[in-house]
Amino acid sequence: MQITVTIDIQELVYDIQNKTYLTGRSRGDGKNYRQVALMQANNDDENLNQITRSIDNALAKVKSELAEVLVGNAIKGDNSLKVDTTSVPLLLQMPDNFNSTATDSIIAAIHQYIVAFVTAEWFMITNKTDTEDYKRLAETSLELLREALCKRKKPSRFPEKDTTLPTPPTSPEG
Repeated sequence: MQITVTIDIQELVYDIQNKTYLTGRSRGDGKNYRQVALMQANNDDENLNQITRSIDNALAKVKSELAEVLVGNAIKGDNSLKVDTTSVPLLLQMPDNFNSTATDSIIAAIHQYIVAFVTAEWFMITNKTDTEDYKRLAETSLELLREALCKRKKPSRFPEKDTTLPTPPTSPEG
């Protein structure tokens, strides 16, 4: 069974920017305006370059976690910054007994891992106090990904029955 997971880069960037904005806003004490402003990621080139590089790093880790089921990715690679990439499709070859209801969990875990990983790297630069919390969130998301990849359907003695109605036979007298 093949499933395609498409990672929308703009959704990741938005979530990362939103998390850094909300965290920064919550750390404000009325006097640390500059520190709060620097914590909050934005669309300036240097911010987007850092975020994009971190997304690439997180995707490399995700691909490593998915190595046993990931298909269709080119062997050739480079370390160029993929600023113009809008989405990253991942084709997964799952076993026949994979429980496809876990697909949403796989997608959510990948998304949450990348967001937490990148936010942790962002806070390594701008706000070290919150770094460890986001690293733990990233690790939790990886564990959820591993769990979702292992979901299987219960075996059945009989194959699933075809629920479509049979076509009535046509009579030769017709």
